[in-house]
Amino acid sequence: MPTRHQACLRAAILAGALAVATSVNAAAAQTKRAPARVLSAGDSITALVDSLGRDPNGIAIERSAVQSGPRTVPAGTTVNGSIGSFHGALDVRGTVTGNAVALGGDVVVHSGGVVRGDAVALGGHVQLDGGTVQGEMRSLSALTVGPLARTAPRTPAQVTNRSLSLAVGWYLVLAVIGLFAALFARGNLENIAERIRDDFSRCFFYGVVGQIAFLPALVVCIVALCITVIGILLIPFAIVGFVLGGAGAVALGFLAMSYVTGEAAMRWRGAVSPYTPPPVVQFLFIGLSLYFVLWMVGGLLSWAGWFGALIRLVAAMVTWVAVTVGFGATLASRGGTRAPGGRVPPAHTPPTLPDASWQTPTPVSGVAAARRPTPPPRSVQR
Repeated sequence: MPTRHQACLRAAILAGALAVATSVNAAAAQTKRAPARVLSAGDSITALVDSLGRDPNGIAIERSAVQSGPRTVPAGTTVNGSIGSFHGALDVRGTVTGNAVALGGDVVVHSGGVVRGDAVALGGHVQLDGGTVQGEMRSLSALTVGPLARTAPRTPAQVTNRSLSLAVGWYLVLAVIGLFAALFARGNLENIAERIRDDFSRCFFYGVVGQIAFLPALVVCIVALCITVIGILLIPFAIVGFVLGGAGAVALGFLAMSYVTGEAAMRWRGAVSPYTPPPVVQFLFIGLSLYFVLWMVGGLLSWAGWFGALIRLVAAMVTWVAVTVGFGATLASRGGTRAPGGRVPPAHTPPTLPDASWQTPTPVSGVAAARRPTPPPRSVQR
């Protein structure tokens, strides 16, 4: 029959598989593009002209060439350049040497009218009523880029999928890093975990101070490198190394905190044996799964308004405390290279037995029972 440790490990693996399936569904849901932004009465001419110029199906036109209301190019007249109307039809009966654009209306080229450029209607249609358009004719029902592109509000299902995909992504990343840490940096991980067990509050204090001093320390490092020419050349590498070192310390500390959390959960259940070495990988994955469950619950309740926001806030606070404590323990233990107090765990020595050299063993009964001689009192010695 499987032991409790094996059952918990299987539960953690099952949670990871469920997380992967959820992330795949979320990614498939997010690949659907939102519909484009449709023209409305509250749009400004400047915003429409800018968006129209950036749209792949749009056209560039000067803001000064567009006027509000319907416009007409009378027969026998010529407009040099482009012309446009805003929330009104554009009737072309004469000649337009540039483009003819209607924003929220139709472009109608009547008999005798000529448009030497393109004719574009946004929110309307381009109609030929006996006229001629030498360029392209395009009727746009909506814009797909620019500030007027629609950022349609996400549905509750989309919000939930996004929250779950983020939680799953972080869980998988930390699980991979944790596996490598348990295999190749187990001593560092256990030293940091021991530091957390010994002094939780001090580790939290160190973590807060470390977070506050991170940017000032980076600035001091950059200023120190600016003293020499070689140091100036090393500034980009120093910044990258400093940031990566900080991220590594945070990740290692959080993994150690997850290890302590998983161990505490299993000890609370009575599934920890004092006679066997601790299963680091199992405790680590159990702790990560517990934090992951918090974010999963928050993601599933993201549609629940203030209650879902409260659950996510609780998950964020719990995670921040875990990250802060782990980061502080990593700083205090110098990356897990020092045990608490800088001490080396003493080797196991057998217990000291009382001195029995004065007793005389006998071949039959073993050690004869006898009273240990004691020195006479000082008064007798005198």
